[in-house]
Amino acid sequence: MSTKILQLKARNDDSEIGLSKDENYYPKTSADAVVGLDKFIAKQVVTYQPATETVDGLMTAADKKKLNEIKTEPFEEIKFKSPDGSVFVLSVDNGGKPVFTKEESDVR
Repeated sequence: MSTKILQLKARNDDSEIGLSKDENYYPKTSADAVVGLDKFIAKQVVTYQPATETVDGLMTAADKKKLNEIKTEPFEEIKFKSPDGSVFVLSVDNGGKPVFTKEESDVR
């Protein structure tokens, strides 16, 4: 499909639009002036619904679930894993000093 470009020629001098007699020009239009263009564009546009933890949207449901699990408030403790697999909990005492505590394993 080819697109036709419409070129017009000014019939007279027109200072309001800045054209001289017999000068070529291209008329300006808007998208709503083209019949069917809005429907064509609507078919091309991908729209997304908001994601939930169970339904994909702009992001996957799995990513939404991970995002919801991120805590933004001040943390009471943070867990770290050492190279040997031991888990340590970092917290702060009332004086602001760091306290590391080894987390006990449930495996016996």
